[in-house]
Amino acid sequence: MRKYIGIIGRSDKNITNKDVYIISKNLNDIVLDNDFIPLGILPNVKDYKNRLNKNQIFDLYNTLSKCSGIILQGGDKYYDYDKVVLKYAIKNNIPVLGICLGMQVMASLEENNLVDINLNKYNNHNVESSYVHDIVIDKNSKLYNIIGKEKIKVNSTHKERIKSSGIYKISAYSPDGIIEAIEYNENDFNIGVQFHPERLYKDSNVAKIFKAFFDTIKRNYD
Repeated sequence: MRKYIGIIGRSDKNITNKDVYIISKNLNDIVLDNDFIPLGILPNVKDYKNRLNKNQIFDLYNTLSKCSGIILQGGDKYYDYDKVVLKYAIKNNIPVLGICLGMQVMASLEENNLVDINLNKYNNHNVESSYVHDIVIDKNSKLYNIIGKEKIKVNSTHKERIKSSGIYKISAYSPDGIIEAIEYNENDFNIGVQFHPERLYKDSNVAKIFKAFFDTIKRNYD
């Protein structure tokens, strides 16, 4: 039986400047390629900037209960429903992959840990290119166990960075000291990366992250 992978929708503007929610097609296709069903998770409030009340949280839990894994995709801003999703996933040991903003949500679960990047000082972090810089991976991390290398090349299109990792362990840095990956090892799979692996899916190193994510989910249902 195939299982749902929840992908957290992000607010955006379309070409006519109308408000929309978006789901990355790359992520949608990756989920399908791994024989799972993508399920877009949208905020169940009219103003997504508002905090959810108890009834709204309960309704969101009902949707999340259908998910065997959750992807916190990238975007510009996170809101209360992001944290509701993440807390539910942690409590119920649902595998989570956080991408860019998704990693920033993880680090900010208890308090905001985001700061703007000084692009004059860190001038290789908001660049539209397939490969921008290396990351150095902690050999004592789950991420290292997955990839099997201490250093890989990644892309980088973020304007903010996390100043600390909150309840998470730091598992990778860029050479200039920006946190590039974090993990919560109390769960089977709960990893966040600052880069965009869905844009580098054919890269053999990056593909291992998705494989580990989906393999964890499959093991949970064997």
